[in-house]
Amino acid sequence: MVRCTSWRAGITTWLRIPGPLSLKLLIISLFPAPILAEETRGYVISMVHTATYYDEQTCPNGTNGSRPDVLIRRIMNDGYDQEEAVRIVSNLRFNGGRDDQGNLVGSAIVLGVGASFDGNQSWNGFDFNPANVPRVLQDPNAQNAQGRYAIGLNLDGKVGPNSWEHPITGETGIDNEMWRVLGCWDVYYVNKPINPYNEGIAWDTAVDAMPAWLISISGENLNQDGEVTVTFDRALNIPLRDAYGSIMTGASFAIDPNPRSHNVFKGRISDRILTIEPGTFYMQGESQFYPHLQFTETQLRLELNEDGSLEGHIGGYQPWRDYYHYLSVRGETDGMIDLIGIYYDMKKYADAEPDLVTGENTAISAAYFIEGVPAFHLDDEGTLLANSVGPGPKFSGPAVSQYSNIGQ
Repeated sequence: MVRCTSWRAGITTWLRIPGPLSLKLLIISLFPAPILAEETRGYVISMVHTATYYDEQTCPNGTNGSRPDVLIRRIMNDGYDQEEAVRIVSNLRFNGGRDDQGNLVGSAIVLGVGASFDGNQSWNGFDFNPANVPRVLQDPNAQNAQGRYAIGLNLDGKVGPNSWEHPITGETGIDNEMWRVLGCWDVYYVNKPINPYNEGIAWDTAVDAMPAWLISISGENLNQDGEVTVTFDRALNIPLRDAYGSIMTGASFAIDPNPRSHNVFKGRISDRILTIEPGTFYMQGESQFYPHLQFTETQLRLELNEDGSLEGHIGGYQPWRDYYHYLSVRGETDGMIDLIGIYYDMKKYADAEPDLVTGENTAISAAYFIEGVPAFHLDDEGTLLANSVGPGPKFSGPAVSQYSNIGQ
């Protein structure tokens, strides 16, 4: 274990990395490294979450609301009128979900999260949790996002009837059917710097325990337009925070030698915008956050900022069950959605990777906001692989939403 001080913030912390590697991490964090023949800049991902964008066209018939609205609708489907359904939900914390006659109303209980303390998975007459077998319940026919705009990428090179237009770049042919599924749930009906509540709390928790996700960019001169190599890796150590709660700039990370989360793409920088040639992407995550994030036909669009940070979005065709199971682990309490509705809509709007037997699409076009701050990268023997370049932003990661009203 070695004490390490960030050159930017002057904050001392302890890295639990033993042996010679820990000493090299310390030295590199304290002293800038010499310029390599081919420049390589390193970053640690400071935030990742579903790419959201809404305007007045997104949900013309209104949104689906949040957790209380889901429960009220379910209770009304059991035959209760709206006024009593509202009373039942309002008194959940006091009586566990009982009607005016004192009867326990099973549909007032949220789905997901897993078993109760005694292992009981039963729900409203079922001896199991329907979140694990959602097709046993009817499709609630939730509202889906509409309109002209969505954040994302043109994954298939076409402009189709379900394509969006990018609200910032103006690019057409944007593929993002996951936004169609999620966009009219209140928790996703937000614009940056606000992020979806369920993903925000998941990341804020995971980032202090999950090995960091890293990006590096290599090329002859990264200050000019040209061809580059873009690499994603998982670290052996976790991100560090500064006094604001931001992900610390200038920290050192040892790259996990396991090739499973090692992704290399041919890329290009043009007018400070980084893009890549499509490929396959896989990063291992952690429970409570995304267990993993994986795409086929992966693309990204990242802006290289003057302070050394980067921000933009990454996307591709994602197995839709991956995201459904992330939500089922969070449960409807934290997820603030109707798990059954999400299941049916993901299945309905999936647009890639047809199953060889059933023909049903198993993947859905998706996009995620991604941000990164400068960081040093080393291999497992302590050899420098990437430099940390630039001071980074004042606020990053979870701190951005918290301090969004404070000038940078």
